[in-house]
Amino acid sequence: MKETKFIGQNKEKWTEFEDMLREDRHDPEKLNDLFIQITDDLSYARTFYPNRSVRMYLNTLAQRVFHNIYRGKRFPAERLRRFWTDELPQMFWEERRALLLSFCLFALAFGIGVVSSMINPDFSRIILGDGYVDMTIKNIENGDPMAVYKDSGPFGMSVTIAGRNLFVAFQTAVLGVLASLGTVFILLYNGIMVGAFQYFFVEKGVFWQSFLTIWIHGTLEISAIIIAGTSGMVAGSGLLFPGTYTRGQAFQISLRRGLKIFFGIVPVILLAAFFESFFTRYTDTPAAVRAAFILTSLAFVLWYFVWLPRHKARSGAFREPVRDKELPPDREHVIDFTAIKSSGEILSDTFSLLRRHPKMTLLWLLGTVVLFGCWSFGFSHKNSANTFFFADIPYWPFDMLSGVGQLFSNETAPFLYFFQILLLCGLTVSAFRALELETDAGERPHFPVRRVLLSALPLLLPMPGYIALLSIEGGFLPAMAAYPFLALWSAVIYFETLNPFTALFRAFRIMRWGAGFLLGFLLLVLNTLLFMFIEFPVWERALELFSWLVPRTEGAMASFVMIATTCAAALILYFVFLLMQIGGALQYFSNREVADAGALYGDIEKIGVSRQIRGLARE
Repeated sequence: MKETKFIGQNKEKWTEFEDMLREDRHDPEKLNDLFIQITDDLSYARTFYPNRSVRMYLNTLAQRVFHNIYRGKRFPAERLRRFWTDELPQMFWEERRALLLSFCLFALAFGIGVVSSMINPDFSRIILGDGYVDMTIKNIENGDPMAVYKDSGPFGMSVTIAGRNLFVAFQTAVLGVLASLGTVFILLYNGIMVGAFQYFFVEKGVFWQSFLTIWIHGTLEISAIIIAGTSGMVAGSGLLFPGTYTRGQAFQISLRRGLKIFFGIVPVILLAAFFESFFTRYTDTPAAVRAAFILTSLAFVLWYFVWLPRHKARSGAFREPVRDKELPPDREHVIDFTAIKSSGEILSDTFSLLRRHPKMTLLWLLGTVVLFGCWSFGFSHKNSANTFFFADIPYWPFDMLSGVGQLFSNETAPFLYFFQILLLCGLTVSAFRALELETDAGERPHFPVRRVLLSALPLLLPMPGYIALLSIEGGFLPAMAAYPFLALWSAVIYFETLNPFTALFRAFRIMRWGAGFLLGFLLLVLNTLLFMFIEFPVWERALELFSWLVPRTEGAMASFVMIATTCAAALILYFVFLLMQIGGALQYFSNREVADAGALYGDIEKIGVSRQIRGLARE
């Protein structure tokens, strides 16, 4: 067929297709049929008119469709709108029992806080603390019970409150992974605290003044905590009720649903912080205006989280349940050492390696903690309760992270710094040996003992800087930012060259800083979440649960708490270090492919090489 005849036969179809793209008309069936025909025409043009303009025209037309599709994926405005208007209300409808249970638990705890305050007048001091109670009594005596909301500037106050409330809500949701028990505990704790807090003002005769002030922001804030409790219960339901899935698969699904519910309340938490900072401070506002504000906030919560899901369900808008992302089939995960991977994929491969080689990684990890505990407390010249000085259970996680430097430098335990270096070298051995078992025989290095000693240099040289950073508040952040590069340097020494200086320049050359810092950030977040467990009263209750094992002698309980808390902190630190060493090595293989393209060149060399397969030549 001549080119002019080919164009004449299909010109009208191509014009219609261009008009659809230009006008952005939404007819998916028609667009799909035309796109298939366009690609067929493009294939025909490539075969018979490879050097003609018609091929370039059709190729451009097909590319426009491709870019439009992926541009929609990159900016999912419609998907975001559907999440807030359809998916989230439907999820609240499907999880309405969890929402009701969360509300009932909080209401029960609120009642316990009120009744306990009525029975014991000092109960508010136990829950709220002497400092806050004394300050509030002084404000009441000065004629301004709500003066606490006027002490700070509104902007700085809003940022602080938003961060604190997001942290509490995130704790409530994340601790649902403990089979929902952590979430239930936080709900009860917060409910009792709010009940005691509100009754304290009733007891002082300023109930209405406090109510009309506190609940301006408290309506949204307490609602967010209850919904965060729903999120935690949904997240932990997969462990308790796996159904036809395996327990691991059910947990993946329930955790995803729980996190979606949590993300749905983030705007509510931010709005509550804004109200508390900018509106609550105006205590002279007429009572009617403040009451209307509270009722409006309550009406919004009930409308969006209760009435709207029920209305949509009754109107038939939820014909199908929310489809969870399909789980991949159960199969053995093989790590590809020639692929270029993102930070998320590297982290996923890291956990896969831990699961595939538990004896070489996790058992070594537990052994390291035992050795650390024996050395720190066995050779200490002080009582066990005074060996380390972690702060009391703090409210913000980085308060405790600033004391982790004691695990490296503590005058009560002799030569602790050098002993820690040996322990970290041992963890490096376990990480790299596990990786060796996954690599091809040609990738496995010779003289592993010598290589391990040299690969420990990236740990030995900057360790004084680590200690200095870890010893100051917030210093854990820059310390963690350096870990990806140091782990990569260590991997280059172990898998490529024994010269540490050559390895350093090589590491600088292949380091992908954006991906590396993202990996460090992910591990920092994981580290913080793990430390959250120690820093929250859940850890105290867990220690009390095993207190019956402690001898009833003076100081025994204090020693038990110190040893358990210190070993738990060391376990978290070693675990994150092990992840970083494995992730750094996996990062090395990915970055090496980006810089050298060894696997790509190998595949190119194979092109055109014929192979015999069952007697047939294959190109």
